[in-house]
Amino acid sequence: MAAGGATRRVHRWLGLAIAAALLTAGGCVTLVRQTDREVERLIAARQRAALGRATPARIHQPEALPQPARGAYDSAPQPTTSDLPPGFEIGAEAGDSTTMAEVPPSDPSTTQPMAPPTTTAAALPREQLFTLTQALAYAQEYRRPYQSAKEDLYLAALALTLERHLWTPIFSSNLRTVYGNYGEARGFDQAMRFVADLGVSQRLPYGGEFTAEMISTLIRDVKQTITAAEGSVINLGVRVPLLRGAGHIAREQLIQLERELTYSVRTFERFRRSQLVQVAQAYFDLVRQKQQVIDNGISLERAVNDAERAEEFERAERGSPLETQRAKLRMLSQQNALRFAEEGFRSQADRFKLLIGMPVEQRLDMALLEDIETIEEQAKLGAYPLLVPPVAATEEVLATQVALVRRLELLTAADRIDDERRGVAISKNALLPDLNWTGQVSFDTDPEHYRLGAFHFERANWRTEVVLSLPLERKAEQTQLRRALISVRQAERNEVETAERVRVEVRAAVNQLRLQDALLRIQFENVQIADRQAQYARLQYDDGELDNRDLIEAEDARLNALNALNRAKTDRWGAILEFRLATETLDVDESGVQMVTED
Repeated sequence: MAAGGATRRVHRWLGLAIAAALLTAGGCVTLVRQTDREVERLIAARQRAALGRATPARIHQPEALPQPARGAYDSAPQPTTSDLPPGFEIGAEAGDSTTMAEVPPSDPSTTQPMAPPTTTAAALPREQLFTLTQALAYAQEYRRPYQSAKEDLYLAALALTLERHLWTPIFSSNLRTVYGNYGEARGFDQAMRFVADLGVSQRLPYGGEFTAEMISTLIRDVKQTITAAEGSVINLGVRVPLLRGAGHIAREQLIQLERELTYSVRTFERFRRSQLVQVAQAYFDLVRQKQQVIDNGISLERAVNDAERAEEFERAERGSPLETQRAKLRMLSQQNALRFAEEGFRSQADRFKLLIGMPVEQRLDMALLEDIETIEEQAKLGAYPLLVPPVAATEEVLATQVALVRRLELLTAADRIDDERRGVAISKNALLPDLNWTGQVSFDTDPEHYRLGAFHFERANWRTEVVLSLPLERKAEQTQLRRALISVRQAERNEVETAERVRVEVRAAVNQLRLQDALLRIQFENVQIADRQAQYARLQYDDGELDNRDLIEAEDARLNALNALNRAKTDRWGAILEFRLATETLDVDESGVQMVTED
């Protein structure tokens, strides 16, 4: 009866193991989500510790695990051909093909609702602006390099979670069934062996490992259906290094991965802030291009009116045919300039969409974008605090001091020196002799009584030993020590180089901001002068005191001055952001809202 009960227990264990395996195979997505939650909590905690605040770094969670297609196993995937498709034949005229797709219009004023990719969000209504804040938020949600940066941070945290797990009790279990046919020479010719073992191991804080294992064995005679053997054994063991491999060195992998996560958090945050500047500058360029289209449209209207007036003056004999042709020539030139500006906006809008992760075929209407005046007003109202130059913008010494304390890559460069110095300590430890102490105790059940759990502690066997291995060959370790010393010097030089580069960037940012301030003042005066000249030239032209040559030149100068002023405004905003980035005093939350990092 006891033997039959033991057999049923072994079968139950085997069934549970198979069920667990099937459950694991069917719940892979659940396991992925559990891993994501653990990693997200770890990243948030490390961000708060390293940066003072946490920024969500969630990555894509799959609904199901992707499966490879049949073509994934082809040795020559996706074959192509050298044959030209219809419409691309050599020598064919552009209008001969009837299979060419219709080219969509490139009118930048065409309104098309916007919707982010892979989302069911409602399209933006016509009257809602796609503001700078929304552009920054969109980039953080859909920009592909940003997603890759988040995944790099995730991978660093994932590696740490695994290493932390390895420093917890690690359980293992095996169930084995062995069938043997021993022939007629044995007391039984067919037997089934069932072996179940359960073990646990635990790394020790300063080196070594503790292990515990229980093995239960059951042997059944298949022909006679009787139990031939049944018993269990427990093994406890400990291994402790006393010289080589002892101390903090045993935890080096864990220590380094903990620090690497901090470095990854800094790298990701630096990427976020650099992306803020990059996307904002691209948005400013797009807004400036929009304003250029508007200004060229206004200039075209004036050129059309001037051409009509020149024709009237010619009919009234107040003007000459030369002036009329000159006015028409300027009208055609402005038409050409407007077309170039519109195409420039369309092309720049495509590049902007590519930058923030928006589908290129998605239309980005000029009417949905802010204009320069709107951004200026929002900056004054405090909606865009990063576009207002700080008081320290002209204090190069103060700005440099702040940057040397706050720049994240400089903090990482300094911490890398300590990493390399730990490498020297590890290399020195590797030169020591091996001195290890091991101990083991085991006890089993009475083989005369077939019971898996009836352990007899008086049958325990104790064993301990200390082994000293002399370091007769340490060439590789000597070489590694020299490498470690060189690495320290390299890390120190890299820290100095990084600090010097920070100083250069801060000085360049301060000087560039000063330059942009001066250029902005100059362009303001330039626009005022050009506007007065254009007004005066128009009055004189209307009075017949001069021909339209001076009027055309004045109108062109006015348009160029407006374009230069708009560029000066947007370039100044970019210079302010670059100054903030150089001094590590800018930030943006996941909603795109700008924040000023306080000292």
